[in-house]
Amino acid sequence: MHKPSNGVVRVLVCRVQSRLCGLPLDAVEETLRPQPLRPLTAEVVHVQGLARIRGDWVPVVDLAGLLGMDAAPVGRYVVVRAGGRRVALAVAEVLGLHALAEGAVSTLPPLLQDRAHAAVAALAERDDELVALLDHARLLPKDWLATLPADPPGREPSPDAALDPASGSTLMTLPDPDASPMAGAAS
Repeated sequence: MHKPSNGVVRVLVCRVQSRLCGLPLDAVEETLRPQPLRPLTAEVVHVQGLARIRGDWVPVVDLAGLLGMDAAPVGRYVVVRAGGRRVALAVAEVLGLHALAEGAVSTLPPLLQDRAHAAVAALAERDDELVALLDHARLLPKDWLATLPADPPGREPSPDAALDPASGSTLMTLPDPDASPMAGAAS
């Protein structure tokens, strides 16, 4: 988790199913309504698909699934930087910005310091509700980030590019939902 500034931890609080999650504000780029998704040809765990956000194709990750919960209705996307990549996290709702006193933030009890809770860096309270403070650097496994499509700076990634998780490096072509079935047949 990031270092508090002036004894205050600033987070964006989101609801994921019935749980509250706090994302470090310095990792959050924006929040927006869910965008149309383009499916991946090969399934990548917890990735719902690619969404066109500000001209880039960004992977949309089911935060509930990543945290070990069942899939839930999505009301907002929260775009964060994770491992040098832009990723949209699908959440039920965004509750707003909150400043938490450093003293109100508790480390995880030893019982919860396991692989299943790896993304949770600390706990805090908000209006008598527990908030799981997520560490954006630990949110997505490093090997998982390697399976995402490359996003070279200064160059827009192809909307048809998605990595095949089995190979880890082979680009696959996504079906074009707008293409006519007869397109290319007249050649």
